[in-house]
Amino acid sequence: MTSPTEHYDVPEWREILDRLARMREDGDFPTGNVEFVKEQLQSPDDRVRAAAALTAEACLFEPQVLDLVLELAEFDDVPAIRKAAVQSLGHVIHEGVQQDFEDGEGPSTAMDDVEEWEEFQSNSLQEDYQRVKSVLFNFLEYDEDPEIQALALAGLADLGYQEAVREKVGEFLTNASEPSRLAALKVVGKYPQFWEGELLKLLDAETPVPVLLEAVSACFSSDSDSIAARLVDLLNHDDPEVLQFTILTLANLNRTHDLEAILQNFSLHPDKRVQEAAREGINQVGTRNFELYMRDDLGMEGFDEDI
Repeated sequence: MTSPTEHYDVPEWREILDRLARMREDGDFPTGNVEFVKEQLQSPDDRVRAAAALTAEACLFEPQVLDLVLELAEFDDVPAIRKAAVQSLGHVIHEGVQQDFEDGEGPSTAMDDVEEWEEFQSNSLQEDYQRVKSVLFNFLEYDEDPEIQALALAGLADLGYQEAVREKVGEFLTNASEPSRLAALKVVGKYPQFWEGELLKLLDAETPVPVLLEAVSACFSSDSDSIAARLVDLLNHDDPEVLQFTILTLANLNRTHDLEAILQNFSLHPDKRVQEAAREGINQVGTRNFELYMRDDLGMEGFDEDI
């Protein structure tokens, strides 16, 4: 019989995963932590490599980390590890766009063939960005795993204004695969002005809930009155999560007649998630309307034109 004070040793892989999880949560990557991530990216244990690939997202621009993650994304034998690595690579695109690394030349930039990158040693963050962009476009176009394609498209979301990405979004939106449609909608959410017609079709009670939730989220920064009207129609939906997402999106759009009355009504909804969304929306709309009054009616300066 086991003594109450007796315990089993924690497996080494579990300890490593716990440490990686803490690092990812804390976002703390001094030299020692970076070296630890690099070591685990080369672990023989599949679980450890997958966790390290996800954790590496926060330190991809550190020396050699990106090379190791790209190697997993392209060549690892375990599909789950490839997916984890591809998911992390999207962070390079986001950071690169934020730092104005994008040159607007499309997927093929400094080199014509993505295979040429395999022997390439990066000398700058700009080159790292272009390298990852080429690899993700290659996955999007040629990888046989549809989930890898979907993750590559999601990773390129910040480039959703480019024709090559928009073409793939169109293909994925009509794809029967739910992961493909969800990945496409993540891109649409960055640039909803390009996809108003497609969004209007998806904002329907008959749309499967996971896809509908992503479609509602994709409308969050829209400036379309038609989309706002279609979202109001979804307020009759039975799913509380759909109501929650719809209310928050309507509040951000602020293009609905009697919006504050609608939000007040939903603040009394029996589901707490819906109540909280309505109250958050009331606060958001009230703050925005106050700022608009100060800007437009009183002529105060210093307010964003897009509030």
